[in-house]
Amino acid sequence: MEIAGLEWFRLYPRVFKEAWTEDEYVWPSRLPSFLVKATADDGRYGIGEATSQIWYLGETAEHIEACLRAYDGALRGSDAENFAMAQHAMEAAVSGGMPGGRTARSGVDMALYDLVGKARGLPVHALLGGAYRQDFELLTNLYFKTPEAMAAACQDFIGRGFRGLKVKVGDVLLAKGWDRANLESELAKLEAALAVVPRDVYVDADANQSWDNAKWTVALIERFSGHDNLSIEQPLHYADLSGAAFVRAHTRVPLILDESVWSPRAMMEIVRLAACDRIVLKLNRLGGFFPSLQVIAMCEAAGIGVSVDTNPYTLVGDTAVCHIAAVVKTSYPVDCEGHVSFLTLGPESPFRGGITVRDGRARLPDAAGLGVDVDWDALARHTARGVAGVQSALR
Repeated sequence: MEIAGLEWFRLYPRVFKEAWTEDEYVWPSRLPSFLVKATADDGRYGIGEATSQIWYLGETAEHIEACLRAYDGALRGSDAENFAMAQHAMEAAVSGGMPGGRTARSGVDMALYDLVGKARGLPVHALLGGAYRQDFELLTNLYFKTPEAMAAACQDFIGRGFRGLKVKVGDVLLAKGWDRANLESELAKLEAALAVVPRDVYVDADANQSWDNAKWTVALIERFSGHDNLSIEQPLHYADLSGAAFVRAHTRVPLILDESVWSPRAMMEIVRLAACDRIVLKLNRLGGFFPSLQVIAMCEAAGIGVSVDTNPYTLVGDTAVCHIAAVVKTSYPVDCEGHVSFLTLGPESPFRGGITVRDGRARLPDAAGLGVDVDWDALARHTARGVAGVQSALR
């Protein structure tokens, strides 16, 4: 089964998540996003999602589209079932020497796995090695700006059955800079969250690289060391692995790395330095399922936990998130509700099937491939609305 070509369709998700709809913080209200379609020589096709963020991953819609165009040229006529060679060809076409092009690569990779899964009558997680589970506890991200709002949101999501809460503790520092007052405002939100969250619910305090200094981080974390359900996520710059290793060695609170995990080789260095206790795996930052499997294998051999997060994604990407989460041996709550709590595609969704999210849990469909179908007429209407909205905003 040869790849006849790639197509891509611009999506126009609108974000409604708290703190993502204002200019005060770094998070965007619009995301560069594409549905990717990989078609075989016999007419069968698979779909994937390439959604990113300009600040977080450094990719614009124009950049993603240029990468997709290059990957289309590199993959035409190649074996759709040879995922390794597809990754090699894409890496040779774009950013083999430096990080880049990963979001587009992940969208193509998803589409190829979906295509092959449908052709073989197998779900993607079976192609990835087999599922430990197909039903998942959920984690959500909380960006609330006051301690009172953060505590109320924690109680709300616990009441909905969520077993993981990612409390953001870096937004003010990222937007307004480092000073003691800004730092204390972040810590006050974490204190409020921990006061109301029971010990059987994970709390991941996510600094998004904003705490800057390893010794400061150790001193700050010690304030919360009595909470054994707490972990600190990515307090330092993504390249500061020696700093992360120092923090892990000098505090009792487990350390999570997220932005640092951008390739299998980066993961190998993290393992070598014993720099974390858990990672956050993002399909678009790594380039898809194939490199994610390599990262998971290293983590499991080293006793490092693996959490899987949305970008945020639409239903397509969030379903892909659950397929890769299914093959992780150690179970942590999965962040796969971007299409529920982060963004919307408007009055009608072009997607059918996919994961179901209910009562604090997500479940994969019993279907071949990703298990998501496209209503192409609804997609065309979505595109028309999106183009009209962009044109209206430019007037």
